[in-house]
Amino acid sequence: MPKKIYLQTFGCQMNVYDSERLMGLLASEGHTLTKDPKNADVIVLNTCSVRATAESRALGRLTEFQKYKQRNPKVKLVVAGCMAQRMGADILDRAPLVDLILGPDQILSLADYLRNHQQHSRIDVSVSRDDFDSEGIWEPEVLPKRKTPYTSFVAISRGCDNFCSYCVVPYVRGPERSRPPEQIIREVQKTAKSGRKEATLIGQNVNSYQYQGRDFADLLQMVNDQTDIQWIHFMTSHPKDLSDKLIDTIARLPKVCEHIHLPLQSGSDRILKMMNRGYTSRDYLELARKIKKSVPNASLTTDLIVGFPSESGDDFRRTLDMMQEIEFDSAFMFRYSVREGTKAAAWPDDVPEEEKLDRLHALIELQKEISKKRNQNLVGKTLLVLIDGKSRRDQSKWKGKTRANQTVIVDGEVNLLGQIVPVMVDQTDSFTLFGRLAEANHLPRPSKSDNHKKKKVI
Repeated sequence: MPKKIYLQTFGCQMNVYDSERLMGLLASEGHTLTKDPKNADVIVLNTCSVRATAESRALGRLTEFQKYKQRNPKVKLVVAGCMAQRMGADILDRAPLVDLILGPDQILSLADYLRNHQQHSRIDVSVSRDDFDSEGIWEPEVLPKRKTPYTSFVAISRGCDNFCSYCVVPYVRGPERSRPPEQIIREVQKTAKSGRKEATLIGQNVNSYQYQGRDFADLLQMVNDQTDIQWIHFMTSHPKDLSDKLIDTIARLPKVCEHIHLPLQSGSDRILKMMNRGYTSRDYLELARKIKKSVPNASLTTDLIVGFPSESGDDFRRTLDMMQEIEFDSAFMFRYSVREGTKAAAWPDDVPEEEKLDRLHALIELQKEISKKRNQNLVGKTLLVLIDGKSRRDQSKWKGKTRANQTVIVDGEVNLLGQIVPVMVDQTDSFTLFGRLAEANHLPRPSKSDNHKKKKVI
């Protein structure tokens, strides 16, 4: 019987992709998505374990959702994703009414469970240690079901081999496995044929992609040349694997957008070594310089952690210094939280919580200043913008993203939804650009060519 599914997703782009895959598969079998858990036959939480706060939020929602099952025992309650993988049967101690626990590699088996749950294990957190399988589960005929029909995530790998000392991802998502490029090309092309303008290639570390002698730069070349997609984004990159070849490829290929998310995490070499990041602050600065020289209009964004075990005031100041020198366009900033099972969990969490919060506030305030300065440099310029919806604050205006992944609010009375349009930037704040529709002839000349002879533009 068709079911009404309520799905809530926590965490990174990989979790979002897994949820979209799941809903695409379930929709193809006749199930529907509901926005109200009170109306659901099946409630699914796709969870994250990267930070303690993400798990706390998921467990809080799980407690709330158990009340629906108490009222209607026929409701199926499912916990999937990274928290499910990390905690396993321990979830049942906290939430005994949960019907099904699925790790990230098993989330799509929910469809099988709904067909015949009596033959399905209640807990399945097995990790695939092979490449993407050849039986079609990761290459279904149906596309992932996205909130916007104009953009798409396409996974190029799963898992991670880096074992940063603070990170639980390698333990919950398993070893890194690269997806065959032919599968990736087919999925990107399907998204393009369905009307989507942009594809974001995702993985825990896209830079380390390797499949039968092809690296990530080779994959970008293939997607650029062999699909009809108009824009190509990617995330997330690891600094230790960002090669000169990849930087040159980003600069050269016309469909590859000028945005690189490159987590720094800390500006202190001592902390970076403890984190097992595999690079120094000088290495990172050199990468940033190469990117800005080769791709002058690139948007460089990052992740930063404060309050890592033993982080001193001097360590923290080095992070602030790096931010000021590099001038990131934006940053995701977090305070350190202990993750059980990681190497760092064995070390004293010795930075007081109040100090962590003070450092985080200082980081945020500095980045707001830098982001505002960077955005103000765009006033008066014309940028291409993919319009993906209405402004949440003003439904009379449109919202979109530039090739550099900046959010833009656009004045315009005509329907711009799903179009890539030229926008003249009139004003900005730290987070958003504001502009109006410009004439196409206001755009700069094309920015990239195979022979590098044409001038690079925004």
